Amino acid sequence: PISSGAAPPSARAAGLGGLGVGETTLKGTLASRSGFVAILQGSDAKTYIVHPGEKLADGTIRSISSDAVVFLQQVNDPLSREKQREVRKVLRQMEEAK
Repeated sequence: PISSGAAPPSARAAGLGGLGVGETTLKGTLASRSGFVAILQGSDAKTYIVHPGEKLADGTIRSISSDAVVFLQQVNDPLSREKQREVRKVLRQMEEAK
């Protein structure tokens, strides 16, 4: 057998690139000089500081605001007309003290 050195299709990339949009949780956002960055926690229990434009296994970070991240996720359903959809993850608001 000839080995091309390529990983089998079932193997995922390490880190953020191996995580799907649905496998991340928004933990916080930070203001930086160039806009907002987000703190995501992956299903791998690791924390990632991410910027708009960064890629995940099935999508891209479209925008980050003070309380939300918007992903552009690839839709792999052959019956769907949409090839991409926006997924918005919002920070949970702290309950106000009464």
